[in-house]
Amino acid sequence: HPHRPTLMGVTCAAVVGKGNNPLYVRTFGVSEDEALRFHFVVHTSLDVVEERLQTRKGSPPGVGGLSDLYLGLLCPTDDYKVYGYITNTNAKLFLVTDDIDIKEADIKSFFRRFHAAFVDFVCNPFYSMDTAITSASFDREVVQLARSYQ
Repeated sequence: HPHRPTLMGVTCAAVVGKGNNPLYVRTFGVSEDEALRFHFVVHTSLDVVEERLQTRKGSPPGVGGLSDLYLGLLCPTDDYKVYGYITNTNAKLFLVTDDIDIKEADIKSFFRRFHAAFVDFVCNPFYSMDTAITSASFDREVVQLARSYQ
């Protein structure tokens, strides 16, 4: 497929609620038709997230911190890699990239900042948990975050 310049290879950043409902899906450098495909990519990744969480339930709790929240590579496809992260409130954050050689440190850094932006947003008293995120300021922050990885 023709390679378009994307942000750090970031083609999609998404937030899915604890009921596995999409709250926010933002694509970068793709057509509208392709953007719909990412809803599907994120949705199919949820099964892998559930499997990982079931596997973790049986293991003793770790030292806490990012490593417990970071789910790693969920499902590589021919064109993309999907990475996951889960918050303490069971919201799931996704990063879809077309960069084959992306460094795990960059991914973890992206999630740390994406999670911080999400926490700032949900602390807004006018936001109802687990509803669609339509905030222009949250969207701007995510776009800026993705751009910072160019």
